[in-house]
Formats: sequence, structure tokens, C-alpha cells
Amino acid sequence: MRTPTVLAAAVLTLAGLTACSSTGSGTTTEATAAGDGKITVAATDTECKVAKSDLAAGTSTFSITNNGSKVTEFYVYATGDRVMGEVENIVPGLTRDIVVELPAGVYETACKPGMTGKGIRGPSRSAASTSR
Repeated sequence: MRTPTVLAAAVLTLAGLTACSSTGSGTTTEATAAGDGKITVAATDTECKVAKSDLAAGTSTFSITNNGSKVTEFYVYATGDRVMGEVENIVPGLTRDIVVELPAGVYETACKPGMTGKGIRGPSRSAASTSR
């Protein structure tokens, strides 16, 4: 009789993980710094507009909206294309968040329309200060 209890626990665990992994949909057309401290990213098939390129060291939340026609991905890379954070399968019209811990340093952001290639890249920098 333990099966229903185990099954219920598994369902609740998956529901909790799903709730933490993404946000609802949005239609942001321009990258701006969100009032909630999130760094907005407007992704299209040809552009990857990140609202801020100078960040404080520490935790940063990027909110990526896919305004294009292709499924896209978003990455934050450190030197040597070391992945610091990524979110995949952002379908057109969907907004997904990613939380990344960035020590002071130089980074690169990338949107990958069609989920192929090196993507549309832009510079980003994390300063030593953790105040925002």
C-alpha cells in the first residue's frame, strides 16, 4: 500500500521543480531592466537584446522572451565557452527565467535561434561589488 504515497510524493516533487524552472509567457518587444531586478532579454531570429551588460557580481536573473519564429536557447558563457548558465527550448512567445551565479569577470551572452550554431553573442561584465 506504499505505492500511492510514493506516487503522490513524486508528483508533488515534479510539480515543484516545474514551478521553479520557468515563468509564464510574455510579449516583451524591447530589452529593459525589469522592476523586479531581472535582466530582460528580447530574443528574435536575428537579435539578442540584453538590457544590461554591466552586472554586479553575485546572483543575476535573466528573463528571456522569444519574440522570434524559431525555438531558441539562451546561454551565459565564461572564458573558453564555459557554460555558466543556460535555458533551452524557449518557444516563440514564451518567457523563461534563468538564475546564474557570476563571480567578478568577463562573460558573453548568447541567444541561439533554431538551437544551432554559436548563436548571437554579446559581451557582459560582472564587477566585484555585490551591491545593486
